[in-house]
Amino acid sequence: MKVWAKTEEFSEGKFLVVRRDGSIPHWPHFVLGARDPATPDALRAYADICQRLGYEPEYVASLRELADDFNSYRLLHGEGDPEAPPHRVDDPNVIDAMRGNHQSTIIVTRDKRNVPK
Repeated sequence: MKVWAKTEEFSEGKFLVVRRDGSIPHWPHFVLGARDPATPDALRAYADICQRLGYEPEYVASLRELADDFNSYRLLHGEGDPEAPPHRVDDPNVIDAMRGNHQSTIIVTRDKRNVPK
């Protein structure tokens, strides 16, 4: 399976990314999850590039710390399967918001399925 944003059926992506002010970024983005076994290495590689580009050392260190946090989470809660097909029912209002309808109203809830295994 391709990354969802690169498919016709799920071109809006897998996750709705919302800033703290309630706005949705218009540029391409990609969400990394702690259960994805590739995430810690991806974060560390990003930290390495940030360091080479001269980003603040505190920012770079926090990326590496986050990679460790994600690794610990995965060890405690189990690995996910980033290549798995869709397994939840889409909320049409969320999909509408992801497609750019700024009139959409969504209700946000906690993921009850993400309990420790």
